[in-house]
Amino acid sequence: MQRLIDRQTKLLRHMTSSAFIFGTEELESAARDPDLEGMDVRRLRLEAEFSYNKRMKKIRKTFERTADLLGQQFSGIAREYASTHPPETYQRYPDAKSFFGYFIENWAHKPTTPAWAADVAAVELALSRARILRPTAMEGEALAGCPKQPGSSWYRSHPCALLVHCGHDVRPLFEPARSGEAVERRQVHVAVLATPGRRRPAIMELAPEAFELMEGSREWTMLDPEPVSNRTAVADKALVEHLAGQSLVLVCTNDAHNRK
Repeated sequence: MQRLIDRQTKLLRHMTSSAFIFGTEELESAARDPDLEGMDVRRLRLEAEFSYNKRMKKIRKTFERTADLLGQQFSGIAREYASTHPPETYQRYPDAKSFFGYFIENWAHKPTTPAWAADVAAVELALSRARILRPTAMEGEALAGCPKQPGSSWYRSHPCALLVHCGHDVRPLFEPARSGEAVERRQVHVAVLATPGRRRPAIMELAPEAFELMEGSREWTMLDPEPVSNRTAVADKALVEHLAGQSLVLVCTNDAHNRK
């Protein structure tokens, strides 16, 4: 006798197929599968379409600006994605990340796609991730992990600071005060930061050296008062303190575990 879990797995495979979601020509042959014996295929197809629409609504909401930018293209991309990538989870962010990977690999560089669509999608993915982070708890956990070496100072990127490298300045699409400004083609380094008490994550442009410092210090790094490897330690210290003032970097000094 077929195990219930095996039958459920096969049923789920049908429910996430393009035949059931879109009612394609393959639906008739799929309906003859012995695993579907005794089931109302019309109701199954309706449920498959409902689940698909619910999934796409989440993806469209995550990539709202990308969808507006692409118009009907976005619907085509979403349909192709759903046809080839059955949901592995019903959590929004993992599915959005999978969709983003599909978009970058298959669509982002096609002539019909605006050149800055990939940058817009990358920022929206970071925003989606930032919204589910726990700034207060994650900051406390990070500070608790600072090396306890007397007399030393350490720094690291804030765990809720997400870094995005863009080939276009797409910030006018995210900042109401700059609405209407043209998207400029230039290299832009962006940090998306989740902060306590704010519903919307902040989007900040970083200088290249700040982006590089944060990218290279995702773990605790000693803030050495002496020059190291031809770097100016004083300049590094000033940059760390500047970023700490913007809550982009955490600093620990003398085992106090206090953020500066």
